Amino acid sequence: LENIRNIKTGGFKTKTISLLFPAAKKLDLSKVIAGISRQAELAIKEGYTFIILSDRGVNLNYAGIPSLLAVSGLHHYLVRRSLRTQISIILESAEPREVNHFALLFGYGVDCVNPYLALRAVENLVADGELSMSVKKAQYNYIKAIDKGILKVLSKMGISTLQSYRGAQIFEAVGLSQELIDNYFSGTVSRINGVSLDMIAKETMMRHHEAFSLR
Repeated sequence: LENIRNIKTGGFKTKTISLLFPAAKKLDLSKVIAGISRQAELAIKEGYTFIILSDRGVNLNYAGIPSLLAVSGLHHYLVRRSLRTQISIILESAEPREVNHFALLFGYGVDCVNPYLALRAVENLVADGELSMSVKKAQYNYIKAIDKGILKVLSKMGISTLQSYRGAQIFEAVGLSQELIDNYFSGTVSRINGVSLDMIAKETMMRHHEAFSLR
């Protein structure tokens, strides 16, 4: 990832956009996602070829917005402006851990994922003696398991390549409001209405406060 972040050859260059917001302020997810989208659009106009959406740096004062919402919101923003094919979206996030997390992210437009916290968790399992192998081997096994899981999801849908699956949105939403679907997950089937963007913002802040014992 650092090689991609610092690439400056062959006409390639990378822009890193933070997914963090001040935890002390009331969270308006629509404004945060709009700001991320505008930064990405400007990066394309400036000739950037890769965008890294990163939630590194979460601490007491800064929280991160949900990665799937950020990825899908940016993906659809660029699609509506006919800019999506001009940039690759890379996610650097602590959120994705399980196969379904990755399947959703790829299904809603991400090109590559760095699950840095999951890899660090595997490293800790080796350090604690719960895995009797090297860190390199344990992380390799984790990545291989995720790869095989994604391939299984693809095969169940009759899709043979990740390129055909990316952005295909083969999922059905359960419990998301229609306004949220229309704005950030356009085209997704949703037969059961539910949470709004404001509710997701409240849940995001609740998790952050609980993690840092601010209640």
